[in-house]
Amino acid sequence: MGQKTLGIILNTSPYTFQNSHTFYDLCKAVLAKGYGVKVFLFVDGVNNAKLNQDPDPDRPMNEKFMELANEGVDFQACGLCTSARGFDQRGSDFIEGMEVSGLTELAEQVGEVDRFVSFSP
Repeated sequence: MGQKTLGIILNTSPYTFQNSHTFYDLCKAVLAKGYGVKVFLFVDGVNNAKLNQDPDPDRPMNEKFMELANEGVDFQACGLCTSARGFDQRGSDFIEGMEVSGLTELAEQVGEVDRFVSFSP
């Protein structure tokens, strides 16, 4: 039997709701328990992984996302959502390790994980 995995879709931007901070804390707790985490950033959620954030005095969310990616969290961002928000589709606007994908990949992710959580407004 393989590693248990939690799937998460994050639909909200980093500083509008508490969702991104709660998402980060949940990922840290799940990783500490030895679980895998697969994340799909959708709608305004794609803004969480954008480079060069400066939300003084908060720690930038993109730094927290980089930390999670370095700890093994698998990140994907919706390609249509990133295009609509002016992101470079080659990925240069994102943290390292971000994959720009589509809803087909989200559907695959939902089928692969043991549990799925949604953070929405």
